[in-house]
Amino acid sequence: MSRKFWHDFWIVLFIALVLIGIFSGRGMVIGLASMGLLVAGIAWLWNKLALEELDYIRVIPQNRVFRGEKVHLRIEISNRKPIPLPRLDIDDDIPDSLKIEGADVGYSPNPNSTRMRHSTSISWYEKTRWDYRISGSERGYFRIGPATLTSGDIFGLFQNVRQDKSRDYLLVYPNVVDLPSIGLPEARPLGDTEGGIRMFQDPSRPSGIRDYQRGDPMKTIDWKATAKMGDLKVRTFEPSSSQTIVLLVAVETTLRFWEGYSSVNLERVITAAASVASYVSEKRYSLGMFSNGTPILADRPMKIPPTGSEEQLTIILEALATIRPLPMGSMPVNLSENIGKFPIGATLVITAALITDEFVEVIRRLLQSGHKIVILYVADGNCPAMPEGVTLYEIGQYFQRMEMSGEFATG
Repeated sequence: MSRKFWHDFWIVLFIALVLIGIFSGRGMVIGLASMGLLVAGIAWLWNKLALEELDYIRVIPQNRVFRGEKVHLRIEISNRKPIPLPRLDIDDDIPDSLKIEGADVGYSPNPNSTRMRHSTSISWYEKTRWDYRISGSERGYFRIGPATLTSGDIFGLFQNVRQDKSRDYLLVYPNVVDLPSIGLPEARPLGDTEGGIRMFQDPSRPSGIRDYQRGDPMKTIDWKATAKMGDLKVRTFEPSSSQTIVLLVAVETTLRFWEGYSSVNLERVITAAASVASYVSEKRYSLGMFSNGTPILADRPMKIPPTGSEEQLTIILEALATIRPLPMGSMPVNLSENIGKFPIGATLVITAALITDEFVEVIRRLLQSGHKIVILYVADGNCPAMPEGVTLYEIGQYFQRMEMSGEFATG
């Protein structure tokens, strides 16, 4: 406001002096006032063009990292016009969970952000760059930017401000630890049979029809054959030797959503799930995931179908990195709606910090459906009693030990 006032004041003054010089016939006054107007005109045009053809670029060659891992960040500014800039100020918003070594970082009015600042001058057709190392202190999907560029004319009379709306991101994966570090046995932590391979029928490989036997899943009944022969018939399938693991990630940490959430327990749940995913991927088992959490870029619970592809671990780690703290409905309700949709014979690994009586009942139903159930209970204290046949690991104390030693962030 003050700057604009003085700009307008001097322009009005120069115009007034020109008029006074004309009416009074004083050539020197006219000359000085005209020079002042000429300078103001040049300054105005300079300022108008200052931020034209000026490119601001962030370069992050590797935008997916683990917590604490440092990667290269390059900032480039390129002036593609024949007009130099005597001063250029750049303010770039950076999430406060990201750390940039060597950068001038200060206060930002935006929440959960800091501001990286650069002040420089740049000649015509010149390119300037700064190189840093950037790292993330906690998991998540972090947007970098927008940046605000401020410059002006060579005389300092005018100021031009432009917001560069381009944004980059850094995705920080959740912690991955060895399963023995969180209390699981080194040998067959998921209860694998000898050799790490478990046999079960593969529905994609039908082999024939037989009489119905008590306990056969309803989904295997062949209704056409039943109607033709008059007795219940079920389809049979060839066995598969591919172990299928589905992670069931329950993100609720409090009984009622209005009570908020426990960031400590949430990070434990996600770390346990990421660690199991890494183990399963190393064993080359088929891996899938189901969660009542929602990633940042979606508004529904996550369902990742099982597959043995090499990219599956990356997909699951990215999903776990972006899980938000509040669930999309309770895990028992979500599981009840999908109880018949998990692959036949799959091992279901549940990572949870809160297990209610309703949850226990759903676990019993999953067990009766022929699934093997493994529970990683990450909260402090004891887990509620589980049905017979469920493999339970109470691992809260192991996480507590790791947190006290500062081995990973707890949110």
